Amino acid sequence: MLLRFTKAEMDALTIKARKTNLSREGYCRQILNGAVVPEAPAADYYTLIREVKRTGSNIDQVLKLANAKGLLDVPAIRRALEQNHATEQMLWDTFRPN
Repeated sequence: MLLRFTKAEMDALTIKARKTNLSREGYCRQILNGAVVPEAPAADYYTLIREVKRTGSNIDQVLKLANAKGLLDVPAIRRALEQNHATEQMLWDTFRPN
């Protein structure tokens, strides 16, 4: 099947597809199948995710040590860890491609 576009239409399609990190063809398929195609996250998004995960890992280690030694306010640390996990999930849900 051949589909023709004007130069302006092709330029607009190219710009929209690039924002999603999809090919023009892939972008068109997604749109035609009714998907809402979000723009790709900024380049530093994955750095942010990595830092949130690292922080969560550190909190988890402190929680385990505090629980084993009875040193710290374990419920407060557990809440901090849950908030960290919620933040990570929110970032993934917001920017994850379909």
